[in-house]
Amino acid sequence: MVNEVLENRDLIVEKLVEAGMSSDDVEAAIKEKQDEYGGLLTEAGAAYSIAKEKGVDVGLDPEPVMAKINEVRPGVEGVDVEGDVTQVFPVKEWEKDGKSGRVGSFIVKDGTGEIRVTLWNNACDLIENGEVQRGAKVKVINASARERNGMAELSMGYSSEVKVVEKGVPQLTKLSDVAEGMNDVNFAARIERIFPLTEFERQGKQGKVLSMIVSDGTERRLALWDDNARWDGKVREGDTILVEGAYVRVNRGKPELNLGWRGRLIQNPEGIALAGIGRAEVSRLGAGEKKEIRATVVKVYPPTVYQVCEKCGKKHDGECCGPAKPAIVVNAELDDGTGVVRGVFFRDQAEKLLGTTAEECAKGGEPGEAKALGTEMVFSGTPRHNEAFGRDEFIVREFHEVNVEQEIEMLKGE
Repeated sequence: MVNEVLENRDLIVEKLVEAGMSSDDVEAAIKEKQDEYGGLLTEAGAAYSIAKEKGVDVGLDPEPVMAKINEVRPGVEGVDVEGDVTQVFPVKEWEKDGKSGRVGSFIVKDGTGEIRVTLWNNACDLIENGEVQRGAKVKVINASARERNGMAELSMGYSSEVKVVEKGVPQLTKLSDVAEGMNDVNFAARIERIFPLTEFERQGKQGKVLSMIVSDGTERRLALWDDNARWDGKVREGDTILVEGAYVRVNRGKPELNLGWRGRLIQNPEGIALAGIGRAEVSRLGAGEKKEIRATVVKVYPPTVYQVCEKCGKKHDGECCGPAKPAIVVNAELDDGTGVVRGVFFRDQAEKLLGTTAEECAKGGEPGEAKALGTEMVFSGTPRHNEAFGRDEFIVREFHEVNVEQEIEMLKGE
């Protein structure tokens, strides 16, 4: 029944006309849909895709009979299976013979076995928006069985469909609990800082990595490798992310999360709410987890200028992947009435505090009075104890002026 409908262009066009489209509009839409897919769709296939988008019933069986996964054999068309998603792979971009697109895949498992399902182009949105995720129960409708590495695999075409029967509930790990050697780590966090994309060559192969600082109350470094590095320019500081399938390595004595070919990132996923940053008094800051303080800038010390790599953002020691550029760090005393803490501001936050740029400071001129001096602000950051100087410090990640309305709402909630 499925193939009969899909091979009958005139039948699908007739259904679209009955639904209210003119014949000319249908023909124009078919051509536009074929152009969208680079000429890979037949006219019947393009017409079916349009009908599907508009919710026009063209006579397909709404309740297909599900096959057992262990019975799927390469070469069979119109395969329908149902099961649980056990793994989701990141979407990749491809280009061949002047055409380009996206491809993504996931593993679905029933009581008899498991099989990979491959999605193409717009269907990859199901992966990138988090609709298809681990633990979800799905129905795969009208797929084509192919052979890959000696095993059967399902490929989704223009007439195929993935129906999410039941959403998955990810089991998340707190960043404070990650440790060296952990694999397949799932977590949710907020992006605090993004570093420039780095491209490299290793053993004759090209690679790239996008690094960032993320936090769920505990800060960790996250490195996105190769295909996952394509999030460069798409994610922003302040975004919430859900990460699946990360692994942990130690870098400079601290656990660092890495996302390779087996993992993926979801930007601002639905249903994921991170707890707000806890407000604290300076006298009770302690050390470790990220906090928020409301304090007045009572003193600002002269900035220290240093050099960083323009390309990767790391401190420039004379040899790096790009040219050096100036950056600054500024110390300031922050007083909230319960105590005073030394606030440490790096790079853009230091420039914001002073109201000037690192380039201007590097010219040797004395900066004027700091823009924020004497102003009460809300500062977000991480408290730490500086062993070298024997003092407590507050590493400021972001700060803004006091919002009176928000402060009133906070007081109401206490």
